Amino acid sequence: MSDPDQQLVDLTQPSPPGVYLAEVWRRRDFALLVPVQDLRAQNMGSALGQLWHLLNPALMVAVYFLIFGVIIDTSRGVDNFLGFLIVGVVWFHLTQRVVQDAAVCIPRNLGLIRSVQFPRILLPAATVNGQTAAFAPALVLALAAVIATGERPSLRWLALIGVLAAQFVFNFGAALLVARIGAAVPDMRQLLPHIFRLLFYASGVIFSVDAFVTSESWRRAFALNPLYDVITCARWCLLGEPVDSWVVAGMLAWGAVLLVVGFVVFWRSDQRLGA
Repeated sequence: MSDPDQQLVDLTQPSPPGVYLAEVWRRRDFALLVPVQDLRAQNMGSALGQLWHLLNPALMVAVYFLIFGVIIDTSRGVDNFLGFLIVGVVWFHLTQRVVQDAAVCIPRNLGLIRSVQFPRILLPAATVNGQTAAFAPALVLALAAVIATGERPSLRWLALIGVLAAQFVFNFGAALLVARIGAAVPDMRQLLPHIFRLLFYASGVIFSVDAFVTSESWRRAFALNPLYDVITCARWCLLGEPVDSWVVAGMLAWGAVLLVVGFVVFWRSDQRLGA
């Protein structure tokens, strides 16, 4: 006979947040070691190997500079346009790579999900950690290029640590939200390139918003775009470009809100993902 005190447990229901986070912390090595192995495996079959982590952002900046700095000339209002462009491109593509990779992290790991019981949040967490680690060569390139274009390190550069931390928080929140949507809507990964193409031009990556947008209300509207906020704050740190208080507030608010929303949405459906 079965024990009358024994109760069935619905494994599809989320565990309490505290228990869930404790389990995530206990298995945190997964989100740290897997990205390292993935980075080592990337580009192993190519002649230049890991150098592509440095060459890809360099070539990307060169293409954008040729098109927008030489042919079209969107450098109006910017003294150091190459440095301006480098910061915009590198910081924008960090978030783009995180989000696009997070959109497929659940479908891509269905075999693992169905064979091992673990908090699924570790998959988008590994994505964020991996893309952030892959960003390191691009960051070194950006700093070296900014110095090469005539900028000199100052105390403002220390604030870049805070900007990177704010972007990491935002990227993590965005990854959680997109990973949940991507698990339910496979077409999400097809839509994201078009969304980011629009965001690229709406984030001031290749032009100065202050120089091209004369309306004060429209300038404030740009602060609603989290990528514009992050890029503008990074440019202030490295280039001394002007930054308004609402841009800083927007960067911090977006990160905090999206992290909470992304966590709640993902946590509530964790056990059902890939089932």
